[in-house]
Parts: sequence; structure tokens; C-alpha cells
Amino acid sequence: MSNMLEDVKTRLKSLGVPISNEPNNQDEILLNFSIVKVTNHINNHTNLSEIPLGLHEIAVDMVVGEFLYTKKSMGALAIETLDFELIAKQVQDGDTNVTFAVDANNTPEAQFNSFIAYLQHNEVDFTRYRVMVW
Repeated sequence: MSNMLEDVKTRLKSLGVPISNEPNNQDEILLNFSIVKVTNHINNHTNLSEIPLGLHEIAVDMVVGEFLYTKKSMGALAIETLDFELIAKQVQDGDTNVTFAVDANNTPEAQFNSFIAYLQHNEVDFTRYRVMVW
């Protein structure tokens, strides 16, 4: 889990989201909870005991999405301070295609919600790794 935690922190930093480095702060607690939640979600959908290497980056993005969504829901995230200029207008991953609106009427919150939806992925990514159980 520590490797996942460091990867999540790196991903958040690459998105311009400040994370405190103090141990046992609120961010660290939320990150650890999000990692456990996403790990259990993936394991429940694949029937595996650990996340396959091919789903690691997807899991990292899902944790980031869960973390940001939770912070926003708690009112602990200032969406207006996030820079969405770096986010591409269109992202395609296999058969999944996400387009971010970039017109002048689009609010930072709408951009944030679109980005969170992209980060949280969906279960179609798990299909290759799903194991049948009896």
C-alpha cells in the first residue's frame, strides 16, 4: 500500500493539488481510506486478492478521484484554485472517450466534476482481470 500511496501523492502533485507531508494529517488519513476503498472495490469486481499490475495506474487515478471527490464534498477543497488549463479537451482510452468542455461559460466546478468522472473510470477496465468464482 505504501507504493500506491506514493504514486497517488505524485499524481496529485502533477495535477497541482497540494498535499501536506506531515504524517497522520487529514489528507494522509483520507488518502489511506481512499486506497483501501478502491482496492476493495477492484478486488470485489475482479475476485482477486490484490490489484493486478495492469490496473495499477487505473487504481491510482481512482484513488485520486475518490480523494478529490471526498475533499470537495467536505468543503475542504477550493476548486477555484485548481488550474484546469493543463487538462486536455479530449481524452480517449480504449473505447472510453471523455471530452472536457472548454468554453467561457464552463465553470471550474463543472470542469472539476468532468475530471473526477474521468478519474473514477468504470468497471469495463476490470474485465480482462476478472476471475470467476464458484
